[in-house]
Amino acid sequence: MRTGVPDVVTQPTLACLSDGAELLMRAAVDGDLRELQAMHARCSGTTLAARYLGDGRPPSRRLCRELLRTDVAIAAFSPTGSLIALGNLAGSDEDPQVAEVAVVVEDAWQRGGLGTVMLRHLVAAARLLGYEEVVAIAPTRGSWTEASLARLGAPLLQHTPFGEAVVRLSLAPHHAGLLARPAPASRRVVVTRAGVASGR
Repeated sequence: MRTGVPDVVTQPTLACLSDGAELLMRAAVDGDLRELQAMHARCSGTTLAARYLGDGRPPSRRLCRELLRTDVAIAAFSPTGSLIALGNLAGSDEDPQVAEVAVVVEDAWQRGGLGTVMLRHLVAAARLLGYEEVVAIAPTRGSWTEASLARLGAPLLQHTPFGEAVVRLSLAPHHAGLLARPAPASRRVVVTRAGVASGR
């Protein structure tokens, strides 16, 4: 696990969607646990299975808490303040130069580009943290994650013994220009629960 995450990675930023909408992204914190669980409850079994490679059930409270504490954890919020997506970057226990990236987006907010923006942000963060490679795991070949990483380089596609697709992308250490743009000061807020925000 890397220490000393640069502020540029965790500061509030804007995710610009394909329809022109702008959503706030910021570092996820322990206080987001309830909102994260609520977001998972709104997700379909297909979405959950694609993210967690399981039976489509929402992750446990314990796992949700762990997801808020990875090397980098970025949450995205709807205009009304609901947590609608979470992106994670976590160092590998087996290889200190490799980090795993993963994103889950609530069904109602999919296909607008939010997941891709968050994934690009995480890859740029991995470069800034000194990782040499990122890995993403998907249930099958042809996932949006694979397509998004392919836009950032030439990923290597492998498979696990269970048939899951493993997408590996080597990182150019000098290039970190894909971070989402900072949010204006007026939008730098901490959403504590749906509809309640405090200035940051």
